[in-house]
Amino acid sequence: MGSVKNPEALALLSRTRLFGGLPTADLEQLLPGIRSRRFNTQSYIFREGDSAHQLHLIVSGAVKICRVADSGSEVAFAILGPGDVFGEIGVLEENGTRSADAQALATTECLFIDRRVVVDFLKSHPAAMWRIVTTLSAYVRAKDDAFAELAFQDIPSRVARKLLDLAAAEGKSSGAPSTMKLSQRDLAGLVGGSRENVNRALRRFATLGFIKLDRGRVTLLRPDQLRSRAG
Repeated sequence: MGSVKNPEALALLSRTRLFGGLPTADLEQLLPGIRSRRFNTQSYIFREGDSAHQLHLIVSGAVKICRVADSGSEVAFAILGPGDVFGEIGVLEENGTRSADAQALATTECLFIDRRVVVDFLKSHPAAMWRIVTTLSAYVRAKDDAFAELAFQDIPSRVARKLLDLAAAEGKSSGAPSTMKLSQRDLAGLVGGSRENVNRALRRFATLGFIKLDRGRVTLLRPDQLRSRAG
């Protein structure tokens, strides 16, 4: 792991959902526990069952949070990008372990914050602790919504909704065309469907002119139509 430049680290922290808005002087308490590391495409940042002794912040690149069954099938929980923080759940547990894999989908740089430093910081900053609680509550709500989608929506509806969600997460929710790098395997994991069924839905949307497919990239051409299909 490498060292980080203090001004850059503070700027990144101040833009995250957990630490944004806190005084710079307060965030400096985290600096002694921060290191950086770069990961190649498809390499793992951590695996399910690993010790959870660090909080992670994405500087650049993309990270997939997923679990793989013994059969080899995969369920993806999220695809994260620059500014996203992950690993909160394990860090808050004493002797916690990772409940999923975190895999780099592109060349990715992350900041690592030592668990002891994070816990000490949260104890002395109730506002940050409350944001952790809010974040975890949103995570549980998202899980409930995901289960409801599996029960009540067909594959095309789930694909349409997930494409819109991913575009919104990247700040690409406007009416203008937006392009995302997204494999069919990853999208299938995110919507809880087979790759074949997801491919069929994507091809249908492309035929209708809702999206454009090009070598692992999806361009949203008519998000309003996707929104109608998502229900």
